[in-house]
Amino acid sequence: MSVRLRLAALVAVVLMVGAPSAVLAHETREVSGYRFVAGWIGEPALEGQKNGVDLRITQAEKPIEGVEKTLQVEILHKASGTKKTFALRTIFRDPGHYTADIIPTAPGQYEMRFFGKVGTAEVNETFISGPGRYGDIEPTTELAFPVAAPQAREVAGSARQALDAAQSAEDAASMARTIGIVGVIVGVLGLGAGGSALMASRKK
Repeated sequence: MSVRLRLAALVAVVLMVGAPSAVLAHETREVSGYRFVAGWIGEPALEGQKNGVDLRITQAEKPIEGVEKTLQVEILHKASGTKKTFALRTIFRDPGHYTADIIPTAPGQYEMRFFGKVGTAEVNETFISGPGRYGDIEPTTELAFPVAAPQAREVAGSARQALDAAQSAEDAASMARTIGIVGVIVGVLGLGAGGSALMASRKK
């Protein structure tokens, strides 16, 4: 076997081995006569790392172009209920392939809801991450090496706790100052009343 044939055979084997993982990381669905393949553009999808929606749309194996003008994606973080709508953009020199850039800042399950039009067809389809579809966003704590760096959400949470503690301390100090001032006023009034009483008793 020639060197070229060996290289071709090796490439074919690599593609055959790699193809199932790519398919398993996305969900394929027929939508109004079009084939949607949706997932994350980077797998595994990690918290705090730049990623994006990965959407391919075809009809009878033909890439469908121009969808970025008529279709949007709403991304929902299931645990918090936080959602945001993103515009789709094309991927250079890859017709029918679209993305929306995102940096997911919390781990867990996500939803991608594509809504708008493809051609004349109305589209409102939700793709949910999970086993057999596309991956949930994973925390990076177990992958961090040699030192586990805190995630942005952890830093923000610590900052909020510190601010809350500082505010509580400030409130307590303010209350203490108020009580002290009231005590001083009451004391002064008491001394005044006592002095008046003493002077009145001497006059008698």
